[in-house]
Amino acid sequence: MKRLMTLLACSIPLVAMPASAQTPPMTPPTAPPIAAANAGTVLLMTGTAEIEMANDEAVASFFYEAQDADLTKAQGLVNQRVGEGTAALKRADPKAQVETSGYSSYPVYSSGSARSIVGWRVRQGVTLRTENLAAMPRTVASVQSFLALGGIDFRLSRAARDKVDTQLIQLATANLNARFAVAAGALGAVPARLRIEEVNFGVREGGPQPLMRQAPMMASEASPPPPSFESGRSTERLTVSGKARLLP
Repeated sequence: MKRLMTLLACSIPLVAMPASAQTPPMTPPTAPPIAAANAGTVLLMTGTAEIEMANDEAVASFFYEAQDADLTKAQGLVNQRVGEGTAALKRADPKAQVETSGYSSYPVYSSGSARSIVGWRVRQGVTLRTENLAAMPRTVASVQSFLALGGIDFRLSRAARDKVDTQLIQLATANLNARFAVAAGALGAVPARLRIEEVNFGVREGGPQPLMRQAPMMASEASPPPPSFESGRSTERLTVSGKARLLP
């Protein structure tokens, strides 16, 4: 009986597993068609834009300087004049931004070899920032009996600069696209075959155009006639560079 069972076991045929159940061989990944992606003529171009606008903001700097043998007296005089001057500026232009800056005190020495302190010089500055350019002559005149005018800078306000930024980007990009299209046409291709691959925006350049400046006007007890100013204009520029591919 035992021998019969052994013979039966040996006579059972081996059944092969279906092909679908076998593990398929590993296929190496296909490399991307780099040559096809880099095919075509590469174009490198630059686009430019320039905008000129009237300055709409003024920054005026004032100061008062006093000298006395007594430091306390010199400081007191500066404190009084600066306080009166800032109050006059705020009355003349209530919407202006007025702030003090640069308070300094330093000794004055005698001449000769035996140098000794003979007095003290005290100075403080005041800055006014305003968009009311029409009132600038009157505003400056109102404070000249208290403070000396150091100088005035006319420029674009932050809101105007943000507006110019948007326009420069649009114009410079349009100029770049137009140059790409011209270059493609010169090569006998239609603009539809262009593929923009890279765009770089440069640093914006420009600023207020140079104006003639007056010498610093010293404070005087008698009110001088109002000065005259020309706010001028600012020219802003932007350059953008790009890379495009002319597809085959």
